[in-house]
Amino acid sequence: MGEAPSVERERIASLYRDLGPVVYRRCVRLLKDRDAARDATQEVFVKLVRDVERLENREAAVAWIYRVATNHCLNVVRQARRRGVHVAGDALDVLPDAEPSFPDRQLARDVLSRFDVKTQAIAVGALIDGMNHDELAGALGISRRTVQRKLTRFLERARALLRRSEP
Repeated sequence: MGEAPSVERERIASLYRDLGPVVYRRCVRLLKDRDAARDATQEVFVKLVRDVERLENREAAVAWIYRVATNHCLNVVRQARRRGVHVAGDALDVLPDAEPSFPDRQLARDVLSRFDVKTQAIAVGALIDGMNHDELAGALGISRRTVQRKLTRFLERARALLRRSEP
């Protein structure tokens, strides 16, 4: 039988205190909307409450939470696109700390938009969020080899696209 409800609640509360800000930042980065990011963060933790046994291994819980947050936000963006709603930045925040100029950001978004959602998540995770291949594999629920292959293809194709766009 599972743990007492108060112990489970405390574990979830502790995880929320520790990881809530990380999940929220990830959701803001993907959704470009603080209110939507707050909602998404809550959804991730609601799923956690429903599947509390995933808390048994803290490392696995972190990867699962990050994967759920990423997938939830990408689904929100995908659903908005299907409804014909424009999503600011199409969930692809490019180098936010570097404050790139608008043309640089637009070019990066144009390049990223040429790839499938999973490849976009891998590229953003590796190049923007600074995640390593193992973290990305765990967060996205795919193999490390798939991360490596998709990232290599992304970089090769992105470089070719950028070379063609140079004056």
